[in-house]
Parts: sequence; structure tokens; C-alpha cells
Amino acid sequence: MAKKKRTTIADAAACPEGLNMPRPTREEHTATVLQQIAAFEERLEGLETDMESSGWDDIGDYRGRLDDLRARLKALSSRAEELEAVSDKAWPAANKEMEESLVDVAEGIDDLVAGLSLVLPE
Repeated sequence: MAKKKRTTIADAAACPEGLNMPRPTREEHTATVLQQIAAFEERLEGLETDMESSGWDDIGDYRGRLDDLRARLKALSSRAEELEAVSDKAWPAANKEMEESLVDVAEGIDDLVAGLSLVLPE
């Protein structure tokens, strides 16, 4: 099964050829990252609500995965707020690491959703 390429913030921010639009500032980029983190947190809250309202007794493994994802998002949020202060030389590496971490969390949430879809009622 081929793995689907995820769209990153950098992909979404890329300008179509010929438009010559300005690149987002670091502050704008950081705000976008923080918005994405907030969207992930909101999605986890919805999953947690679904888990609790399901009445299913054996959610321990899923609860652990959800808590792990929340901890990772909290760490990402702290790192995102530090992005603006990164030196110009360190920016590409720091930004790439943030993008990879966001994709990793998105995949973790997708995996959790897929697992829960097998055990939670529609």
C-alpha cells in the first residue's frame, strides 16, 4: 500500500507560478503553525468525547495514545512559540523539524481515528 504524501504548511503556503506573492513572515508562519496545533487539539477533544460517551469499557490503550498525542502537541506549541526567535541560519532546520513533527502528529491522530473507528459505534 503506497503511503499518501501529506500536505505540509510549506506546501500549502507555496505560491502558484507567476503570482510573485510575498512569502509569509515568521510571525505569520508561526501563527499558522499554532492554528494547526489548535485544530489538532480540537480534534483530540472530539475524539475524547466520543470515547467517553461510547460506554466502551476497554479504552485504556486509546486513552494512552490520545494522552501521548496531547503531550506531543503541548511540546510543539512551546517550540512553535520559539520559532520567531530562531536565527536566520538555524531557521530552515528548525522549520523543517517543526513541519516533520506536525506531519508525525497528524499521522498519529489519523491512526487513532482509524483504530477507534473499529471499536466505537457510528
